[in-house]
Amino acid sequence: MPKMDLEGKKRGLELHLAEIRVRIRRYTLEQPAEAKDKDDGKLLLKAQEAWNEWLDVRAEFYDLPDDAPASRIRAVEHKLLQVDRKVDLIQRELVSAASFYSGIRTTLLLALVLFALAVTYLLTHGVHGLDISQFEPLAEWGPLKYVEVAYWSTFGVLCWLLFLSASYVSRRDFDSWYQPWYLATALRAPFISVIVMIVVLEFVEWYGEGGWIESYLLEEGNKFYFIVITSFCLGLMSDAASGILRDLAEGVTQFVRAVVQRFSKKLGSAIMPDKSFEK
Repeated sequence: MPKMDLEGKKRGLELHLAEIRVRIRRYTLEQPAEAKDKDDGKLLLKAQEAWNEWLDVRAEFYDLPDDAPASRIRAVEHKLLQVDRKVDLIQRELVSAASFYSGIRTTLLLALVLFALAVTYLLTHGVHGLDISQFEPLAEWGPLKYVEVAYWSTFGVLCWLLFLSASYVSRRDFDSWYQPWYLATALRAPFISVIVMIVVLEFVEWYGEGGWIESYLLEEGNKFYFIVITSFCLGLMSDAASGILRDLAEGVTQFVRAVVQRFSKKLGSAIMPDKSFEK
């Protein structure tokens, strides 16, 4: 198996590990009404056994060397699938029918919001009927370009959340307690993307001055498509964009702390007693 395929396989296994961890934690905490008359002790014991097995598989996964052969990766995947199956059986006993209705409501609401946002976007861009030839992008220069960023990053995050909710409904495992998380993720995504794109557009323009970035990506006309694609991807990968912004925030915090410390030292030196008069 090529090295790139092995790396992709390992990333997929890592995501699967994280997903199973969330499921086991949920099934340990959640006891729907339908499960009250059942032997909850046995279910919790099964969940704990699944957790212990998951810890073993996790340890084996992170012990894999960088050049691990495909056979070792497949062996870890096999064990992880066995744990996943045990978690499926616990899910069958615990997850209530209300999970389906919560998932359907959330999915339909996300689809409705996405449709309404698309209509609003077209109306604000000059399209008032079926003729889209009147479409006119907002300004590619100045603050108005960040309205495009907010629009397209919201499209991206809504598409991701819509797929995510439908995926959990199809697996009969939608968690109604996650509905506020869907709302918070959708609301924060455009703000995160706008801040990241301010850095990209204002500083990349300077960085790419005189090169192919300025002459092609940021050229009049092409810049709109660059903004659309980048903003949509930032919304689609909202968690990754949040990590990027966190790195930026740490750098800004260190910068501000250094400035404040220097300013404080300057103030302190201004009020230090002059020891030349002390004898």
